[in-house]
Amino acid sequence: MNILVTGGAGYVGSQLIRDLGEHPELAGSRIIIFDNMQDERYQSLMNLPPSGIYDFVYGDVQNLDDLVDAVQGCDVVIHLAALTNAVVSFERIPETERTNFQGTKNVVEAVKRSSTVRRVIYASTCSVYGETTGIVNEESECHPESPYGVYKLMGEQEVLALPSQTNGRISGTALRLATVFGLSPGLRVHTVVNKFAIYGALGMPITVHGTGEQKRPFIHVKDASSAFIFALLNPATENGVFNVVGENASVNQVLSYVRPRFPRLKVERKEGRHLNQISYEVDGSKFRALGWKPTISVEDGVEEFAKLCSGINSGIYAMVK
Repeated sequence: MNILVTGGAGYVGSQLIRDLGEHPELAGSRIIIFDNMQDERYQSLMNLPPSGIYDFVYGDVQNLDDLVDAVQGCDVVIHLAALTNAVVSFERIPETERTNFQGTKNVVEAVKRSSTVRRVIYASTCSVYGETTGIVNEESECHPESPYGVYKLMGEQEVLALPSQTNGRISGTALRLATVFGLSPGLRVHTVVNKFAIYGALGMPITVHGTGEQKRPFIHVKDASSAFIFALLNPATENGVFNVVGENASVNQVLSYVRPRFPRLKVERKEGRHLNQISYEVDGSKFRALGWKPTISVEDGVEEFAKLCSGINSGIYAMVK
């Protein structure tokens, strides 16, 4: 199997390309890493497992020609490439649209022109739901609160239209990922768990908006990676939408895991309407019913950072204060 991973050097992608290369059912598969390296995560491409067969394609999802060339001979496209910071997306709406929506349209157009691609698995987001009352599932209405969520939902619709547009030749799957946390070679820090842990280690203040009782769905990056592989190997996921959730937890719950491990954590609470104050809980039972299971909790993820940052001392705090 030839598998193209867009955004393969990114946060989730850097873990996924390794897990694909090591998976026994995918032995002998060729993994094509497609990335524009905008975030300069060159470390994502280092120390790849020797069991994997890798190619790298320098390209941008905003360029249709790049994608048309890259998908030639591929069987599957796992589309991860995106701008992922929901809060910052308000400040860069045109760029978010070009990457997250137009880029996805380009992926769809490229695979339609390909004679070999049979599946597209798309990284969507639980942010498509917006603020909720109670727990939502895949049948619930979507009311995204950010440009990030809006354009991710629009991209999802493009991917799910593939079967009807290709007479069933290409199937589309959308995985709505919870907020991703945990360590990967292409680590990013702006998500809740990672940011709280790193800032706690450095003694830097973090801001909690509202009461902290707002809930979010979370998923460890390794569990997110395993979800894509599970979908790839499971035909029952074709032409479906699935929430990929490890657990729902409040901001205060996350803080309760971080505080004992990072006693220098400083929390500043702030009132007023803010995207991070929105609360939503997401049901992931549909995907789990097919046999996928998460393995790493939020508390375990915080412990990962505690071990990684164990050598940081008070001298760091003096520099960043």
